[in-house]
Amino acid sequence: METPSRQLAARADVIAQASVEPMYQDPFWEARYGPERARRFGDEDARFHVRYLVQSLDEHRPSVMEGYARWLRTLLVSRGMSTFHLDANFAGLASALEAEGWGPGTEPYEHVRAAREALRYPEGPSRTLQDDAAELSRAATARLALYLTQEDRPRLEEELRLQLSYLADALDADKPELMADHVRWYVGFWPRRGFGLLAFPTVLGMLKAVLGGRHPEARALLATAGVSWEETRS
Repeated sequence: METPSRQLAARADVIAQASVEPMYQDPFWEARYGPERARRFGDEDARFHVRYLVQSLDEHRPSVMEGYARWLRTLLVSRGMSTFHLDANFAGLASALEAEGWGPGTEPYEHVRAAREALRYPEGPSRTLQDDAAELSRAATARLALYLTQEDRPRLEEELRLQLSYLADALDADKPELMADHVRWYVGFWPRRGFGLLAFPTVLGMLKAVLGGRHPEARALLATAGVSWEETRS
């Protein structure tokens, strides 16, 4: 009987394509990198995910996927992406594996779970922000409810988790310019998110408010990013 790694290798292209296809429904990728480049690199990354998973299974070491996740996060953050995006890629891979019969409790699925867990920062303000991201997103969305339809609220919560992920990545790297660069680009992209009259600076202001005293480093970094964007407008 073939091992899971050999079975996975035989289905690698199918699983990789299934894992990444939902990503292309997000207009972010086409807007940020261009349609051809976004799909080419997205497809390549998906195949690399599966190759590393095969290696991890061959060696029976989830640490292979854990190390890969941390290394890839550093690379992608430098290219305008966030931990949130990479975790979504791994979530897509987990779903593709489950569709092939490798669900929770199977070795392939659990190795991907280990990779996703490795994306949690070990300590410090960045880890605290990751831990609180869902709660902060809900709080900010509730305060912005006046601008939203009922259907928009879950979308905005997810959007806020994305912004908090960029913030956590910039904090961990100790590179405020990562968040500033992101904000400068994202303010032009924001209308494509389809939140009507809700402006991106308003969203950032509400995030700053809910960060409060529990996240002083994140609050200060977000304020710096906002000032940087304002300076480019003047």
